[in-house]
Amino acid sequence: MANFVLVHGAWHGGWCWRDTAAALRAAGHTVCTPTHTGVGERAHQSAENITLETHIRDVCGCIEAEELTGVVLCGHSYGGMVITGVADRMPDRVKALVYLDAFVPQHGQSLNGLLPVALGPEVAQNFLGAFRGSALEGHSGLMAPIPAEAFNVRADRRAWVDRRCVPQALATFESPLLLTDAGKAVKERVYILADNWDPSPFRYFAAKCEGQPGWRVVKMACGHDVMVDLPGELAAELLRLA
Repeated sequence: MANFVLVHGAWHGGWCWRDTAAALRAAGHTVCTPTHTGVGERAHQSAENITLETHIRDVCGCIEAEELTGVVLCGHSYGGMVITGVADRMPDRVKALVYLDAFVPQHGQSLNGLLPVALGPEVAQNFLGAFRGSALEGHSGLMAPIPAEAFNVRADRRAWVDRRCVPQALATFESPLLLTDAGKAVKERVYILADNWDPSPFRYFAAKCEGQPGWRVVKMACGHDVMVDLPGELAAELLRLA
């Protein structure tokens, strides 16, 4: 049986994997859905000084505490930044990487630094202005969540997503990812593109991964929150790596 570690994106929490995790567990697999410091059920720990490194350590700590090996590590959206860092620190524990409509960073890159590359400077500025503007309100240092409707989340799930998402530290988007390249030892990689919403920065990463050695690219007809829109179909795709 496989070990799946499902890593959520910005503003979300482990709650968003509920249905996908249930399907994987029903098939007999071990599934962990760690929540990052400051969001989800850990919102009481929210602070402006939380960084990307904090969240990488959250997931590494989960893998270590659960004593997992042969991990299929899946990261959604911002979670792509996190799982890249985790694989760099624990390459011997990771069997495969799945980027679920996610950023695929290199050494020294930050999420906000990648947006102009993936979207173009003008479109990216709209997002950057919103992130930094909301973090300035009350000098909180926290970014307000983007509404589910903007990501074309299925209509009957939007209220749930909006209700559960909470502000997240701007520093998590601004801090660069520091890598040693040890993660390159993980050879099996999948990119899953949510193909039913725009403007999506993730088309850039899917195109970049297409045809590269060790990569498989899959398109799913849904909004950005694939695990919310198509949880069963996502579980079926992940089971191909079990």
